[in-house]
Amino acid sequence: MDILVTNDDGIQADGIRALAEALAPLGTISIIAPDREQSATSHALTLHRPLRVRKIGDGVMSVDGTPTDAVLLGVHGFLKRKPALVVSGINHGPNMGNDVLYSGTVAAASEGMFLGIPSIAISLATWEPTADFGPGARVAHRLVKGLLRRGLHEGSCLNINIPAIPWSDIKGVRVTRLGMRGYRDVIVEKSDPRGKL
Repeated sequence: MDILVTNDDGIQADGIRALAEALAPLGTISIIAPDREQSATSHALTLHRPLRVRKIGDGVMSVDGTPTDAVLLGVHGFLKRKPALVVSGINHGPNMGNDVLYSGTVAAASEGMFLGIPSIAISLATWEPTADFGPGARVAHRLVKGLLRRGLHEGSCLNINIPAIPWSDIKGVRVTRLGMRGYRDVIVEKSDPRGKL
């Protein structure tokens, strides 16, 4: 089984490495992800400049574009076959409520869904810089394995948030509906040090 792994935190992110390693026993993993962080890019596409793709290693490529670009390039350009599954993550930070409309992680999974590929977005619900992605990767492995065994519908998309707690403290899975999230948007007005407007 071919699995395309991507993210919005960039090809060097700890979460994508942990996810790819966790899913490797389940199939052939190809990683195609942005070359830098692309958080909150939503479903943006790069239209007005050429995209550059760089081979990092066997089955690993970076794209100087968005997570959506990465999925499109993978499916329509660089993979020999259409993947059976797209998995985006493990995102550093939760994607809950309205976040899913801004999230590059969820957008990459949504692009897989638009292409008729079952897709999953996975996020670790913490912003701690030293977050341990190990327990989240184990959860991702178990969930993906179970979902593949049961069968995912063509064009389905799941958004999974994993608490940043030790593996021994994880008690199970709960399916919920998408809620609303309150934001406290703040605009900080400053002067340009070079006097530009």
